[in-house]
Amino acid sequence: MIQLDLATLALMFLALGITSFFVMFLIWRINRDMPGVMFWMLGTLLNITSAMFNLLNALLGWSDGWGPFTSNTASLTANLLIMEGTLRFRNLGSTDRWSYLILLIPVFVIGSWLLRLDPGLRYIFHDGFTLAFQLTSAIAFVWRTSDRHEFTANSLAAVAGVCMSATIAWRFMLALTSSESIIMGPESTGTQWYVFAGANFHVAWIFGLSVACYFRSRQQVMQLAREDALTGLPNRRCIDEKLNQTLLEVQRSGEQFATILIDLNDFKTVNDHYGHSSGDTLLVEFTGRLREAVRTSDFAGRYGGDEFLVIARQLESRESLDQLIERLRDKLNSELRVPGGTFYVVVSIGAAVCPVDGTSADELLGAADSRMYSDKARQKAKTLVKL
Repeated sequence: MIQLDLATLALMFLALGITSFFVMFLIWRINRDMPGVMFWMLGTLLNITSAMFNLLNALLGWSDGWGPFTSNTASLTANLLIMEGTLRFRNLGSTDRWSYLILLIPVFVIGSWLLRLDPGLRYIFHDGFTLAFQLTSAIAFVWRTSDRHEFTANSLAAVAGVCMSATIAWRFMLALTSSESIIMGPESTGTQWYVFAGANFHVAWIFGLSVACYFRSRQQVMQLAREDALTGLPNRRCIDEKLNQTLLEVQRSGEQFATILIDLNDFKTVNDHYGHSSGDTLLVEFTGRLREAVRTSDFAGRYGGDEFLVIARQLESRESLDQLIERLRDKLNSELRVPGGTFYVVVSIGAAVCPVDGTSADELLGAADSRMYSDKARQKAKTLVKL
């Protein structure tokens, strides 16, 4: 096997570690609220520390195993942080888990010190933990992704993690079998090629993290662009996209669906009498009731102001649509407490069925809007008769 210079490899790994740290630092500065990134940044910082101790040990030849002890302790802690960062990035965070994992750090310190003079046992100890951390991170990146786009965005980091795991597993097996290419410690060709391969796969891993973070950030921006800031429901832009998508789907399947517009009657009086903050509270509470009222197969969004829209699929007949409308009316018409008083919600509802009432978004929305205002007029007429 070709002999490599460990000092040069350690210096290369140190330079890559510094670059990786600044990359993660910039990602963290841009996306401070993105979970896991801070753990990655701290992990790369500890990787720099590990590489620095490796370099100093190779140049100065420290006695009593101080180089391997400090390097292994920093490396194990770094890989622990990186795994926790990946789990949090994938929204698999758990405060209880981290409370237990942090207890491993004293184990790393004690184990690295006790095994600092025995390369074989030291590598088994270090690589056993590191292999578990790396494999967990690689699997977590592609575990139950929301769609193929997220899977693709996370795949580079996952593949790089698998490659690093394979490199770690290779040295782990050499250490288990007491191979001469590894038990000589830092001067062995096995260790030198381990550092060389790890450095290259580490570069791919950093690129993978950058792609995954970019995709996550882009998804958040797109979600904000399609989500109503107050209620959390899809906004008008998202409604238009969903309605057009539904029209394309039913053209192929021949299925019927209904576009239902819902308006809060006299909502303006809440803003006038109690203030806009009370009006906002009312809309948020109303949204919660709307979520409960619609079926799981339906789509609900905020059309604008005090108007909401529901796209109802799986309608077998006009009777099923009427039943759905009455269910919405029963669930939504009720008292709601707002700061300053109580408001009795009364909704006006208008529905249009595709293809009976139209085959385009404008036709369906126009028909639903007309029927909604007819419903509003009927309710006002009933109120006047009672008076």
